Amino acid sequence: METQVIGKGDDAAADDVGNIGRVAFGFTPDTWGTDAYTINAATLQGDTLTLNVSYSGGCETHAFTLVAEQRFLESLPVQMRVSLAHNANDDTCEALITEALHFDLTPIKEAYRKGYRKDTGTIILRLKDAPPSDLTYDF
Repeated sequence: METQVIGKGDDAAADDVGNIGRVAFGFTPDTWGTDAYTINAATLQGDTLTLNVSYSGGCETHAFTLVAEQRFLESLPVQMRVSLAHNANDDTCEALITEALHFDLTPIKEAYRKGYRKDTGTIILRLKDAPPSDLTYDF
């Protein structure tokens, strides 16, 4: 199982195991939240996408959702646009928070399998606002 890392520093995307976030299809990111954040790094290992993000807050619980377009971009390999939505729940605190977010990409894999009728495949994830690089999801 290969690990891909894009972004700053060797430790920018931690390997720690935490909560797995929600993956939503066919919505605009605005549906789930439009609050500011910075993606410092992205790591893809197996079916897990880990994003190291920074944002301001500290007084409320923040919700992050990975939003995937409902269709694949036809190329070889196929591509999918994904973006991160952030709902700060009106947090007005100003501490700088940096944390690792984990997303299970199995719903994207299952959509590929259903659409292309193949058990294995490769998808290039086009993650909006991420450090420039390809995230190649092989399964």
